[in-house]
Parts: sequence; structure tokens; C-alpha cells
Amino acid sequence: MVSREETKTLTLLCIAAAAASLIAVSACYRGRRREQRRRPAMPTGVFEEKPQNRFKRVLADNSYSPFKHYKREGKEKEISLKVHPYEEEIDFLMENPPTSMEFIVNRELSAMGDSYVWVDTEDQLQTVVSLLSKEQAFAVDTEQHSLRSFLGFTALMQISTQKEDFLLDTIALHDAMGILRPVFADPSICKVLHGADNDVLWLQRDFHIYVVNMFDTAKACEVLSRPQKSLAYLLEAYCGVSTDKRFQREDWRLRPLSPEMIQYARTDAYYLLYIADCLSSELRNENLACPDDKFNLFSEATRRSNMVCLQLYAKDIESTPGASAAASIYSRNLHIQGLTPLRTSEIKELLWKLCAWRDLMQTVEGNEATKKFY
Repeated sequence: MVSREETKTLTLLCIAAAAASLIAVSACYRGRRREQRRRPAMPTGVFEEKPQNRFKRVLADNSYSPFKHYKREGKEKEISLKVHPYEEEIDFLMENPPTSMEFIVNRELSAMGDSYVWVDTEDQLQTVVSLLSKEQAFAVDTEQHSLRSFLGFTALMQISTQKEDFLLDTIALHDAMGILRPVFADPSICKVLHGADNDVLWLQRDFHIYVVNMFDTAKACEVLSRPQKSLAYLLEAYCGVSTDKRFQREDWRLRPLSPEMIQYARTDAYYLLYIADCLSSELRNENLACPDDKFNLFSEATRRSNMVCLQLYAKDIESTPGASAAASIYSRNLHIQGLTPLRTSEIKELLWKLCAWRDLMQTVEGNEATKKFY
């Protein structure tokens, strides 16, 4: 027999769970309403296919197996999961950092026009690589999709040079993005990003792309002791451009992207080279103001940036499947009163079993993907 107190407690738990579900459903509904304004309605009973189901090779699957990093030619026998494939090149850059750099030829701020190149074929991607290989520096940004995704994936990459802007459809090109690996790993070409801690890991996770030689504009702000270092702040301060960061939460799987999403995505990369050049000049001026100081600020900014490049992606593997999620759900409902120690233990175990079942179902799916793709 279940006591009245136990029934009350379980009811409260159900209400709390329902409330959490309602919040999630509400957020999903708002997102769906935005999507419906951009795309035609689908027939009743038809389920939308996830674009990631078309990927032929998934490097970071849902299983609990460790992530396997790229093995360079001649180093295939290395078994350590903590060896960066380009550690030697990055270490050299950190030990011999440049003392200054100009990211653009003439520092003239020009408004972003309407011209850009949408890249969604391998031939186009090869052309982009050929162009980037001739550059001294180029700017990079990414847009991620993580809603109802176990690990998330890169849905768009933006690359800007002084002359051209590229939007790479990383969904259509998912299995071919490795074509970019050599140019991203080229130590003679500087990659300009902002707050790249996550981007560096996401590129490893999805495409085995490793960034070598980076100038992170957020790290430059740190060296300059700026009170703010967000990209939105830098765009406003140096370029007089405002961006709506709510677009970060848009569904970047949409094809075609809305004009507003394209504008937002392009803006983040288009102005980065100009901002980097401004920050580089300020770092140099700070050093000129203190000629007796042998500490080169630009070198420090690049050293910190390349420390980010040394990060290695690793899946967050729990020793006990479901434990983290169960603990999170339980902690959000600690306010419920009247639970006996025995009942508390039973509820914890029930939550853990439910979350473990969910995670293991995803693991089965991930293992099936592994069998299919490897």
C-alpha cells in the first residue's frame, strides 16, 4: 500500500517534472513558430528528417567509447588519447611568438556588403582551400546546433579574408570538411577567432580539424586588461555595429537560412580581421609607451591564443551512466518536504534508473552508428 504522504510526494514530483517539461515545450513551441514563418507547413503525420542522419562518418558518436583523435601520417601507432597531432608546431609558435603583425593591408573600415559565397560542394571547398592557402590570415567563426542533440554538431562555418566572405554549409559538407585540415594546421597562416575555446574543440570533434597559429581577439582584450571582451562589445566599439545575440539560439540546421541569420553569421567573421588589426596596433602602442619593458604584449596575446589550440576534445564520459542527469533532476526538487530517508533513497534510485536507461538507449544508437561508419 502507498501511504497518503507518499502519494502526495510523488504527485509533487510529477508536477515539478511536468512544469519543467512545460517550460521546454514552450521554448520549443516558440522556436517552431519562428521556423513556421520561414518554411512551408509539413503534412500532418510527416516527421522532419534530421539532417545529421545523412552524415556518413561521425567522429564523436553517442557511445561511451573515448574520442579518437586524428593520427598524422607516420604516427598511426600512437595509443595515447592525450597527444595533440600538431603539438610540435604549436609549441614552436609559443616558444617563438611573433612580436607584431598586420592583419589587413590598409586599415580602412568598410561596411559589409551583400556579396558572399555559399559553399556546399567539394569542388567549391577545394577552391576555398586554394584561396586560403595564399592568405597571411583569415577570420573564422562557427554556428552550433545542440537542441535535442546528445553531443551537438557544427551547422555552419564562416570564413572571411580581406577580399571575400564564405559561408560553408557544414551539414552538406560534413563528410568532406577534412579538406580544410591542412590550411587550418598551416603554422604560416594566422587564424583569427574570438573566444575560441569552444570552436577549437568543436572543429576537432566534428571534422578532425586542428587550429595551429591563432590570434584570439578575446585573449588580446585580456592582455590589454579590457573591462569587456565580448565580440558584441568589440563590434560596437570598433565598428559601430550592433548584433542580436539571440540568433545564437536559432536553428542553424535550416536551409535555406533566413536573410537575418545570414546577416548575423557573416557579421561575426567579416569584421574580425579589422578588429584584430586594431587590437594588434594597441598592443604595439602599449609597448612603445613603456620602452624599458621587455615584455611584448602582442607575443603574450598570441601565446595565450595558441595555448587554446593545444586543447584536446574529450567526450564527457560518466563512470555510471545517468548519474549526472539524475543528480541534477533530484537537486532541482530538493524543496519537496515530507520524504523519509528510505523514500528519498528509493526516489534517487528510480531517477538514476530512468536516466541510465535514457543514456544507454543513446549509447546503443551510438554503437550502431559506430558499426555503420567505421
